[in-house]
Amino acid sequence: MNPLVLFASMIFAVSLGVGQLFFKFAAEDIKLRLSVSWLHALVSPWLISALLLYSLTTLLWIWVLSQSELSKAYPFALLGAAFVPILSYFVLGESLSISFFIGMFLVVIGIIIINFF
Repeated sequence: MNPLVLFASMIFAVSLGVGQLFFKFAAEDIKLRLSVSWLHALVSPWLISALLLYSLTTLLWIWVLSQSELSKAYPFALLGAAFVPILSYFVLGESLSISFFIGMFLVVIGIIIINFF
């Protein structure tokens, strides 16, 4: 995988994590807005931001797939699963366990093996 595609794959993974954080904020915002109306809830800035980010991330992902094999690119999507808890820890104050770090270490090792060996 060339360096630009590798970088784009990492941006994809981070964007998945940030998007999930936006969806979490949207869920909280919508819960408050539903007391007013459904239409008011649907125009939540967090929901719009999450959908916009995921739309742009989808376009990036399509480009990544046009430049690499799916079997080599897709494991980067698993990194999104690492970024969500890390962002949740720093932004939402959620906790992380040692099992999370062990699991993510194994995922990263797997991605390295798949793409570089």
